[in-house]
Amino acid sequence: MCFCCCSFNNAFVFGCYRQRGNKVLEYIRNVPFDYATMVPDYLMAYDKCALFLSLKYHRLKGPDYIQTRIQELRNNFKVRVLLVLVDISDNEAILSYLNHLAVLQDFSLLLAFSEEEAARYLETLKVFEGRDATIIQRKEKDTYPEQVADALAAVRSVNKTDAEQLLSQFGSFRGIVSARMDELTLCPGIGDKKVRRLYDAFHKPFSSLASKKRKEQEAVRKAGKDNAL
Repeated sequence: MCFCCCSFNNAFVFGCYRQRGNKVLEYIRNVPFDYATMVPDYLMAYDKCALFLSLKYHRLKGPDYIQTRIQELRNNFKVRVLLVLVDISDNEAILSYLNHLAVLQDFSLLLAFSEEEAARYLETLKVFEGRDATIIQRKEKDTYPEQVADALAAVRSVNKTDAEQLLSQFGSFRGIVSARMDELTLCPGIGDKKVRRLYDAFHKPFSSLASKKRKEQEAVRKAGKDNAL
């Protein structure tokens, strides 16, 4: 099949003929697939394409290969994906180079650690074609209890039921934050570990540097009291 925009079939993922024999194709099962004569390796929509590169092949051919492939695309596609199969263990330097190249050339870099994972990426890019980011965006909490529960859930092991108990006990988020440790202990269902984690989350500095400075100040104050005695 020779591909052109006017004949693009929205139901298909297209692969160029040079991809024949690529084991990735064996795992494309959830969307229709066909071959086409085209510049990119894969086409998910008329303006969305992917180049495929295995690190073994890159190490064999050197950087000129992928640079040439990118140049051949020109500016014909809105979404450009560099799909990389990580199939060598000593890969840090190569991945750093490809990441830098992707940023410079306006590509999204996707790393797959198996042919099957690479196929899932292609299928997913096709399935979610045309959808906006709302499907992966975090849903905003509408009510005050939900907002409090969402905030408290950031503390390890604190769940929605705990949040409801705390809000019932102290009346507001401000009341929870201002509560002493002994007051938190009196809240039903909140054990010693959760009390310690909550109290530390509300009162300990987030910065390790600030924490160190605070300990030093406390040590100086304690030394001053001892000297006074």
